Amino acid sequence: MVFKEGSDNVSIENLESILKCPVCNLSLKKHEKQYVCLNNHTYDIASKGYINLLLANQKKTKDPGDSKEMMEGRKDFLNKEYYNIFSEKLNEVVMLNVSESNVNILDVGCGEGYFLSKLKESIYNKKSNYAVNKEFDFYGVDISKAAITHAIQRDKNINFIVSSNFNLPIMSNTIDIIIRNFAPSDETELKRVIKDNGKLIVVTPGIEHLFGLKEILYVNPRKHEEKETIFEGFKLIKSTEVKYNIQLEDSVSVKNLITMTPYYWTFDNCMREKASDTSKLATALHFNISVYEKSK
Repeated sequence: MVFKEGSDNVSIENLESILKCPVCNLSLKKHEKQYVCLNNHTYDIASKGYINLLLANQKKTKDPGDSKEMMEGRKDFLNKEYYNIFSEKLNEVVMLNVSESNVNILDVGCGEGYFLSKLKESIYNKKSNYAVNKEFDFYGVDISKAAITHAIQRDKNINFIVSSNFNLPIMSNTIDIIIRNFAPSDETELKRVIKDNGKLIVVTPGIEHLFGLKEILYVNPRKHEEKETIFEGFKLIKSTEVKYNIQLEDSVSVKNLITMTPYYWTFDNCMREKASDTSKLATALHFNISVYEKSK
């Protein structure tokens, strides 16, 4: 990111954006290969096509979020379509909640872009009988620069942004649908950016999610607790359950799956040995997809 303050040689074209300046919170407008606010804070569009709006004081480490190696493993795993059934159901839930003619969709914690690119592909594949007379803009935010670098490679026509879910670089009251897929976030920020009639779609693990993996890693594996997630300022309107089994046939896929889970961060030496010795894995994938509506 290039940051310039007080520059007097930048003219701003009338190209509206829902992105906001992380310094002064004014709207950013696109000018050639930059985004600029009225205070002339300037952010370059990277050569790969994404924009970095993560300020240094918003970082807890030099390179926050998942690493390049983790993203490469995640990309390899997801490209094998183990999560395709879940992805298709998530797409269906999103599309059932589209009501406006001009739709802004935001994926908070988008990772390397698999699910958002699948959603975009699904919407446009069905546009002739589903989304006629509708216009869509897609935004993906992740704190990991490595994740966004991979995401923009998936689809250069999605607005992928390096930023924090706790300081969303989005203007208030501009998003129709937010997707929060296993990602930490701030309720106040979610409520701020979403429109009054907007929908928050939250994915959480079902009680049997990855239980086959837990049986390998833990001496006494436990299923996830079944509990309703409450978001202040939102009301739950519908929940959908997705559950199916997958079979991994090689150690690389097992390793890549593990790096996608929170277990990766809590491994002890014994668990690492178990994981490295596992070449096949049968496990359930179990998701809860909950739709919340912003309370007025």
